[in-house]
Amino acid sequence: MKHKVIIDTDPGIDDAMAIAYAIAHPDIDLIALTTIFGNVSVSEATENALALLDCFGHECDVAQGQTRPLVMEPRPHSYFVHGRNGLGNVEVPKSANSAVSQSAAEYLVQKTREMPGEIDICAIGPLTNLARALDIDPTIASRVKSVSIMGGAVYIPGNVSPVAEANIWNDPHAAEKVFAASWPVVLSPLDVTTKVVLSPHFFADLEDANPKVGKLLSDMARFYARFYRSHSGLNGCIPHDVMALAYLTIPGVYKQKRGAIAAATDGPGIGQTIFNPTGKPTVDPSWQQRPQHTALLDIDVRFFAAHYFDTIAGRPAEIGD
Repeated sequence: MKHKVIIDTDPGIDDAMAIAYAIAHPDIDLIALTTIFGNVSVSEATENALALLDCFGHECDVAQGQTRPLVMEPRPHSYFVHGRNGLGNVEVPKSANSAVSQSAAEYLVQKTREMPGEIDICAIGPLTNLARALDIDPTIASRVKSVSIMGGAVYIPGNVSPVAEANIWNDPHAAEKVFAASWPVVLSPLDVTTKVVLSPHFFADLEDANPKVGKLLSDMARFYARFYRSHSGLNGCIPHDVMALAYLTIPGVYKQKRGAIAAATDGPGIGQTIFNPTGKPTVDPSWQQRPQHTALLDIDVRFFAAHYFDTIAGRPAEIGD
């Protein structure tokens, strides 16, 4: 049975990689993209989402989401990471299609009412739309099959502060609301995503194998790789957002750990993801009352890379170093 997936996204180069994967994978039925601010503004995210669907040859709903965080002032967008258009400065034709009239939060509530227990929400940007959906209808938590999130840093440093990862940092109040809800959350934090670096050789091979989709991803990855080379000295780029989707299709490649998750909402640690493993006692009784979620902490890197290649290219990979 296919996974019926709604991707909540702020495209974003690694978002584009994730959307391409969702469309190409035979076990995923991508029914919608909901958009959020983050890497770009929400209007740019919506424009990019519509354009990417055209480029990848897929039709589905797009619902535009929140323009700003729940409580705090908006952070600057990540153009220095993803390019002035969010897609590595690659010119992608503007779509003639438009978003549905509902907001992203309203759309999530409606679709989970239409298909209770069937929808996997894959959230790969700030979690504001999910928090707003909980505000509109708290019972959405009982109707979602899973909520797979790319965000946070559990046991390693953050990427925007010593402790915070960008998606959580961009709206920590929304993240805390989402983590406190009793729905089945699976978190793909930096602990697992940063283990995978896709090299320029990988994208060159992908472009050869799939001249249409592979070339677009390869062109975007050049900008992304330049950022990682200058920022971290890496030879390639990290496909963060793909991890949250791949959990649905190849969960066995991840090392998983259960526990309660919270997000810090003020002070110098704002945006920090706090994880308390299941069964670990605490003096603070509130931790015993929080729902238990799943954190992904390690991955079979070569299997993941080969699987991503095979999914996009349609044939087994011969991955360069």
